[in-house]
Amino acid sequence: MNKSLKLFTLTISSFLAIFQLSCNGDDSNSDCKSVNCTDVFITINVSIKDQNQNPVALDSFEVTNLKNGTDLTISLSPSKLVMAQQLGQYPLVTDGTVNENQELELQFKGFINNQEVVISNYTVGADCCHVFLVSGDLELVL
Repeated sequence: MNKSLKLFTLTISSFLAIFQLSCNGDDSNSDCKSVNCTDVFITINVSIKDQNQNPVALDSFEVTNLKNGTDLTISLSPSKLVMAQQLGQYPLVTDGTVNENQELELQFKGFINNQEVVISNYTVGADCCHVFLVSGDLELVL
């Protein structure tokens, strides 16, 4: 019986040691390969209105990664730019811009007649599937 107890203890100890070694202790970087994502493509927009709640038509806009200065502006076709101007809604970030389980500090700038009329900072993140807003106001009033 003493031999059986030693074997049982050794087996349990071995199992616990292997289990502990297999855990890296970092749950924030989960294995995204095993995650099933939807086919929905997410874009986070900044909405800009005037004091009367009318959409503001920007001539142009820029989105910059504040950490390294990289230009992350999403290019719009002429027809999509017209639609954005009519709605006053401009793309900040989209799926695929932010790496899995990461966050970025972004700055949005809007221009009319080459004059900067709006500037706002954001923190965005991404899980295994989609981008999401961490902080920042997506509804701006000029």
